[in-house]
Amino acid sequence: MNKKIEKIGLKIGMSFAERSIGTNAIALSIKMKKPVYTTPLHHYCDLLREFYFYSVPLEIKKSDIGYLAICSLNEPIKVELGVIANLTAYKIINELKSSKISSNLPDKKDCLLNKKQLAILKLIAMGVPDKTIALEEGITINTVKYHKKSIFKKLEVECSAQAVIKCLKLNIMSIDQIDC
Repeated sequence: MNKKIEKIGLKIGMSFAERSIGTNAIALSIKMKKPVYTTPLHHYCDLLREFYFYSVPLEIKKSDIGYLAICSLNEPIKVELGVIANLTAYKIINELKSSKISSNLPDKKDCLLNKKQLAILKLIAMGVPDKTIALEEGITINTVKYHKKSIFKKLEVECSAQAVIKCLKLNIMSIDQIDC
């Protein structure tokens, strides 16, 4: 049994983005914004061929904050466990909504970045210096600095690292969009 837990623990520690691991309940539930159940037959990735997944997306203020997932190795997930997952997700969301945590998450639409700001933030996330950003975007260094200040203000952060992290948390930008 410990080997099963260790094997599952290794799987949970990786990215479940559809682009990186193929079709799976977690990626689908976030994309479709509803609970999803997948069986080994649904997976074309060898890594998941023995797994059953049930995933419920967690959303606050129209922003995905994560997911609640149950997986089982070689055994279908019982209906009762799915019901428990749905109730648990409901309870998590309600507790977050009523706590101070949710008040710290701004509305995605309140801090949306324009295309130029998002392009600059992606370059910043890749570690590109301001001079190079200016050259790549066809703007001056002062304009880059202006956009950075606007980004920080909209996201209510103090530095580039915080801006990147906040955009990832709010799904304004995904880790897959950052080429390192």
